[in-house]
Amino acid sequence: MNTSGPSASPANMPLLRKLLNMLSLTRERELTCDEVFKLADYYVELQHQGENVQSLMPSVAQHLKICVECADEFEAMMRIIGAQPDNQ
Repeated sequence: MNTSGPSASPANMPLLRKLLNMLSLTRERELTCDEVFKLADYYVELQHQGENVQSLMPSVAQHLKICVECADEFEAMMRIIGAQPDNQ
């Protein structure tokens, strides 16, 4: 009888590492996806102009590091305007 709870199988390790990484990046106050969406055009334009968006809009940059859906949207917007996304 195993009383130590569910074990982390090798197949689950990449997911576990990803979740632990996301948890380590979490801050007390995070922007929501809706808030990021409202700022996305401005963020993309600044990025396209070569501005340091990570220092100008750190909350958006932080959200893009932990939210796959928003990061995908950001990358798609950058491709539409012909720019390369900065690796958040």
